[in-house]
Amino acid sequence: MPPKTQLNDAFAASLENWMPKTATWLLAVSGGLDSMVLLHFLHRVGYGSLVICHVNHQLRGDDSRRDADFVSEAASVLGLECERVEVDVAGHAASEKCSIERAARELRYQALARIFDQRECRGVVTAHHADDQVETVLINFFRGSGARGISGMEAVSKRDDSKLEIFRPFLLIPRRELERYAGENGVEFRQDASNFEDFALRNRVRNTLVPTLNEVFERDVSGAVLRAAALASRDEAWMSEAQGQLPQKENGLDVALLREMSAAVRDRLLLRWLRENRVPDCGYEEVSRLSRIVLSDGNPAKGNLPGGVHARRRAGVLFLEKDGEAVD
Repeated sequence: MPPKTQLNDAFAASLENWMPKTATWLLAVSGGLDSMVLLHFLHRVGYGSLVICHVNHQLRGDDSRRDADFVSEAASVLGLECERVEVDVAGHAASEKCSIERAARELRYQALARIFDQRECRGVVTAHHADDQVETVLINFFRGSGARGISGMEAVSKRDDSKLEIFRPFLLIPRRELERYAGENGVEFRQDASNFEDFALRNRVRNTLVPTLNEVFERDVSGAVLRAAALASRDEAWMSEAQGQLPQKENGLDVALLREMSAAVRDRLLLRWLRENRVPDCGYEEVSRLSRIVLSDGNPAKGNLPGGVHARRRAGVLFLEKDGEAVD
């Protein structure tokens, strides 16, 4: 497991190597423990040019509004500007036929991207921590998403669908350290009761799967999960360099060239292609479906993918379409 990190001056000094204090940072703040500790810590150690953004998902009635008011007041006390954005997560989930989790994530990052551009920020800073990383790795593992998914989140990453760059300074810090810091420094925060409900997959992983794994193995499995993520990240970096370019042809991929590749390289390229085309929630099953289409001389020449996307093979080209139109 990566070394345990504490929120102290040494950690603050290490951040300056990749998060300069002179830059303007857009800070995503929900009002919960994690993001309020992030806000308090960065402000305390000298990050003076922070723009706070609170995205109200409008899922919890008056509680959602109170969260927004709480964040605005906290920003005002620190002399910081706060951008408040309201999004219709429930409506977006219904119109796009997707989960509430995915709808909230999409709309949240769209809002952050708009403010990021308007404010000319260096990057967006989120409060994802080591416990979040464990949950992400487990979710991706059971979805069969391969080495990239098992690698989990990166400390710095870019969204595929925008130029938004996301910084996660707390990624190696366990939640218990955030709790310790909040207690010692009097950091106030809002408790989201929905975090304890099992309607969302991540909640079920956090509240049921991780405790069960700890019980079965009679120890905290977080260290093993984080080590596996670190090793997978190294393997993925090496393979990404070795696999080369996508075999582009017209509006899709060259089937003949895909057939000449080893299964390992072909499957990684197909997964990358799906992600670059923003096909959601793709993993082993979806890539296997594409491979069957590529390797078959007859049927199947078409396969269904998440998000209402279809993969087709025609005249030696593998391409994607949605609602009868080609996916760009």
